[in-house]
Amino acid sequence: MANISPVTNLDFFATKEELKTFLKNQDRFADYDFDGSNMNVLLDLLAYNTFYNNYYYNMALSEMFLDSAQDRNSIMSHAKELNYLPRSRRSSVATVTLNITSAQDSNYFTIPANTSMTGKCGSTTFTFLTDKANIATRVGNTNVFNITGMKAFQGRLITETLPIADTVISNSFIDTSSLYVTVNGVEYIQKADIFGVRATDKVFYMQAEVDGKYSLQFGENKFGAQPTSADTILARYRICNGEEANGVSSFTIAQNLGGASSISAVVTIASTGGFYNESIESIRSFAPKALQVQDRAVTKSDYEILLRNKFPSIQAISVYGGDEVDPPQFGKVIISVDVTGGQGAADFEIADFREYLKDKTPLTIEPVFVSAKFLHVNTLVNIVYDANTTSKSAAQIKTEVIAKIISYQTTNLNDFNKTLRQSRLAATLDGVDTSIVSSDIFAQPIIEIKPTLAIVQNQSFSFEGALVKPYAFDSITGFTAFTPAFKTTLFTLEGTVVTLQDDGKGAIMAVTASGTSERVFKIKMGTVDYTTGAIKMSNLIVDSYEGDAIKFTANTVNKDVKAPKDRIISIRNQDITVNVTQLTE
Repeated sequence: MANISPVTNLDFFATKEELKTFLKNQDRFADYDFDGSNMNVLLDLLAYNTFYNNYYYNMALSEMFLDSAQDRNSIMSHAKELNYLPRSRRSSVATVTLNITSAQDSNYFTIPANTSMTGKCGSTTFTFLTDKANIATRVGNTNVFNITGMKAFQGRLITETLPIADTVISNSFIDTSSLYVTVNGVEYIQKADIFGVRATDKVFYMQAEVDGKYSLQFGENKFGAQPTSADTILARYRICNGEEANGVSSFTIAQNLGGASSISAVVTIASTGGFYNESIESIRSFAPKALQVQDRAVTKSDYEILLRNKFPSIQAISVYGGDEVDPPQFGKVIISVDVTGGQGAADFEIADFREYLKDKTPLTIEPVFVSAKFLHVNTLVNIVYDANTTSKSAAQIKTEVIAKIISYQTTNLNDFNKTLRQSRLAATLDGVDTSIVSSDIFAQPIIEIKPTLAIVQNQSFSFEGALVKPYAFDSITGFTAFTPAFKTTLFTLEGTVVTLQDDGKGAIMAVTASGTSERVFKIKMGTVDYTTGAIKMSNLIVDSYEGDAIKFTANTVNKDVKAPKDRIISIRNQDITVNVTQLTE
């Protein structure tokens, strides 16, 4: 019997050609015309059969593994084996202030749970609900009641009765964080694991099912009380539109709250935090990690995995030990977080993070959350282009270069532990237009501080990189040729407009910035470590400062800019200077 080479191609025509090649290599078919004979029909049949078999086996085998599966239901099934619960949709949340006019005698006005209000995002109207009862308090002796910081969640409520034989929740648009389950009117609490659960505890578990749905699982009287077919299981939950409802900034309340003659709603924080179901790529990435973490935060990566999985709004997170900060905070883990749609994280978000980790950390370790800080970059770019090879003007090229820098920052630097590689950015800018023949970049890190005015402060931070140490400052030589390792923007110190800079000997001095010549106003305002880039200020009393903050701009030894562990690199439009010149020969 002839040896037949295996046909593995998934293209029909390529499969047919492989079959032809095999037959042509046989002596009896050496001069046969396959395309112009009835044999062509048989080849089509063989090729189709081979193609379908190869496709079937390839798909069947691919779906058997988490790494290669493409179908969402297959991914969900593999996640279930790893005890990973893929995230459902999440409601967009807005923060609202209500002003209520009512003639009631009490000093408190109750806003019931599930009070609805409507808002628009574009041309679409969305309904928002309160998730709990809120209390507004009387303003002075008026008939006005006020509540601030009230949360409103986008969506509408669904109540569903589930038989114990089929506990699959029917709606795939569910926000599982809103799920409330009762059995015969008794509340059951959701648990993520069986640790510490007794046979009689009123708990339930969630499990991912096909088509984006979820089911309720009970403990079978071993790890929680098991309902029977005679029991009534009620599931109340919120369905939502995910990220479609992000950005709502005004609300109206249509329903009449008892005793209120008028109600006005002011959105203090526009709706944000809405997300669709977790993507299959996210599940593929996090399901194995969840098995590793086991819902416990021990290592640094455990904290990151748990928080990223629970709160999809987190776009960047950095975790480090309290022993790594100055001064050391032993027994603590520092968690710096940045969320989508803002800089850092709001107080209510940090409160949610802290509450979530409360029972997942070792007893002797205290999680300390801090809002993410940023390392801005003063970016000077010199572009040389050949005007003979493009129809674009220098102004057009400049605009495109700035847009490319911002895009590069968003794509490559918008996270912790990132480094701005000047060579890579330059290569990216060279590709903006074929007429660009060279690009030169000079980048300086900027750290901003916002001191409280008229209060003695001892602020410190670090660029975490070696600074270019200048020669020791000499008052006789003056500032004409003196280039400090760092310098600040203008601020007022003891009634005098000054900047801070180093003196080349490791001390910080205040230098007057008014008049035609600079002079030293105060010495020994702190210290600078040229090796590590650490800056420590002492007894600093700021009267006022220009702009939003005092900027410290450093000259670093390394041309690449590396962010400290607690900061994210940010290149803003205001910090970009682009010079475009024509090529001259």
